[in-house]
Amino acid sequence: MNVYVIESGGWRAEVSPTIGGNIVSLTYCKKDIYAPLKEEKQLEENPFIYGSPILLPANRTAKGKFRFEDKEYILPVNEPSTGCHLHGFVHKQTFNVINCSNSQIKLVYENKGEIYPFPFILEVCYLIRDGKFRQEYTVINTGKSEMPFTFALHTTFKEPKSFSVPIDLCQEKDGFHIPTGKYVPLDRQEQNYASGSPSKGLIISGYYRACGHTAYLDDISYMVSDNFDHWILYNGRGESGLLCVEPQCGKVNGLNIEDGCKILNPNEETEFWIELKTMK
Repeated sequence: MNVYVIESGGWRAEVSPTIGGNIVSLTYCKKDIYAPLKEEKQLEENPFIYGSPILLPANRTAKGKFRFEDKEYILPVNEPSTGCHLHGFVHKQTFNVINCSNSQIKLVYENKGEIYPFPFILEVCYLIRDGKFRQEYTVINTGKSEMPFTFALHTTFKEPKSFSVPIDLCQEKDGFHIPTGKYVPLDRQEQNYASGSPSKGLIISGYYRACGHTAYLDDISYMVSDNFDHWILYNGRGESGLLCVEPQCGKVNGLNIEDGCKILNPNEETEFWIELKTMK
């Protein structure tokens, strides 16, 4: 596994360009923040629960199909149990390293249609600055037509003792984990996610509308850019020692929902970011 290290102010990140530009380890003062990838073979069981994999398009696309401007597009069905396309393939790609210093690394990946039917460039920067760890992502439409997409980061934390995430409504989903189109009130357990909840001992899995952009995991503040409009929560049925707190731009199955995805004009770009800091 090819790994680059950036380290400063107690933060240490290991980044693998060959595994989707993913952060395979993030620690603060030698304490794991993200669930670390110790062996590459762990990805065979689940490629999304280590570090902060990039998802484009994010989450599930029903039947692996969507229509845009009167044309149907086909994405591979890679989740047979639901018949869906799941999470895209950015997380499997090799990124090029543009530069790397003690406190910053920049990477880039270009899709010319191989993994998504619209060409784009994805620029990624991980940096440590002012005592904070920051992740920056720029998506650039390099095609001649508009580009629909959803975007998320399957950010997987080592399970905290407590967490809170600013959510106010839940996307109702069917038996195949596809939203029905309705938002429903949070149940009692989900209300605790917003005010403060343990993860251990609970089964957590849901799609939620964001009503804020800062989550808290023990003594870590986790702020995301305001173009993330949903949070996805998942903890491996409470038995895996992890908690996924995923910021997402667009709805689950958003390519098939009116106003469910973001659209970039030709040569247009958009940026997403995450920033973590300790509150100690």
